[in-house]
Amino acid sequence: LTDLADVEREISSIITKANQMQVQINDNITATAVMLMQAILSWALYRTNPSEPSKSELKKLRKSVVQLVQQCDELIQFGQPAVQKEAFITVCDMLIIFAPQLKQNPNYASLIVVPDRSVQIRLRDYVMTTVFADEEPSQFQEDDDDEVKTEILIEKRRVLASFGKLIAFSIIEMRLAAPIFAQYVKSFQDYGDIVKAMMSKARELNRTKCMRTQLLSLEQLFEELRDQNEGRIDRSSEEWTKIKDLAHRFALMAGVDNYKSRQAVVTFHREGIIYCLLRNGPPDGSPPSNLVFFDILAETTFKLMDIDKKGPKGLLAFLEEQLMKEGEIPEDEIEWGPLRTYRTALVGNTAEAYNSMYYGSIPSNKRKMMGSPMTLVDVKRAREDYGIDTWQSGSGNYVQ
Repeated sequence: LTDLADVEREISSIITKANQMQVQINDNITATAVMLMQAILSWALYRTNPSEPSKSELKKLRKSVVQLVQQCDELIQFGQPAVQKEAFITVCDMLIIFAPQLKQNPNYASLIVVPDRSVQIRLRDYVMTTVFADEEPSQFQEDDDDEVKTEILIEKRRVLASFGKLIAFSIIEMRLAAPIFAQYVKSFQDYGDIVKAMMSKARELNRTKCMRTQLLSLEQLFEELRDQNEGRIDRSSEEWTKIKDLAHRFALMAGVDNYKSRQAVVTFHREGIIYCLLRNGPPDGSPPSNLVFFDILAETTFKLMDIDKKGPKGLLAFLEEQLMKEGEIPEDEIEWGPLRTYRTALVGNTAEAYNSMYYGSIPSNKRKMMGSPMTLVDVKRAREDYGIDTWQSGSGNYVQ
């Protein structure tokens, strides 16, 4: 045991010197030292007596684990690529070994290590830059064979899977995974199975938190696209279509049992509505900058139950309540088209959609002054009176 303690000190010294760059240490040596330190600390936990562990041993072990996590955190930030990867894998494994599930044995409660938010963000950012960053042309040379490319892909998948385990064990705050969830469609061929498994596990942990994270993913993609296009969104562009497709896939992942996902889906839409109508200042007659995001929300309305759409406390009533803050809305202007799209998706049929767009956010007690709502017969009669065979729906398409 004394010899093992000496080995631990020597290996820790190597990692410390590599971080402080006091001497030039080969990257392979540093990476190996990190792996060995993980093995030593894992063995130290294994050899403790679960029923009556030595308090001094537990105190020393926790100190060593915290030190290793801090050392690896520094290597991830400042080390060379090969060292960064091994340090990342080691941190993920150590956080899982010394995760809160150790509380199952009260004697091990003092060994639990929880990373602070800054460490969690750096782990997430490492995944984004290592796995999902656009590859530079120099990364794969023309003479690189398929075996080399496959090896690189395997290593990237290993990094992503390690981060996924942190989500599965609730070690990383779920919302921090939003940028990774956002890559589901874009990187489907190489990493789609891992990202999907990550989201499935997140849904098992907490459906509402999962859908909030997915909403954040869509918001981030939306804002990124808007910034790239100088504040404008081309609703016919391929990039916009991909975001809508991602929203549709997120909704499908909510599961086949709408009752189980009911609260999560409603929360998704309520918070989405608030985001769409968010303003930096008071209403000035112009559409809110996020209004076009209603197109994204409309892609997920098929998962809503009718009572949650049009019930007394449904989303349509919530939408109208939020629109009251906007004052009078020029519903015929094209800039407000996404709002009409979403409202029509909630209402569900031609007559109700017409009345919803006609009345807008007018309170029910004032609607009586405007006459009775139109029925489908009224709509058909109006078409005949004006000699038209179609009417324009909220999505901007003409429906027979």
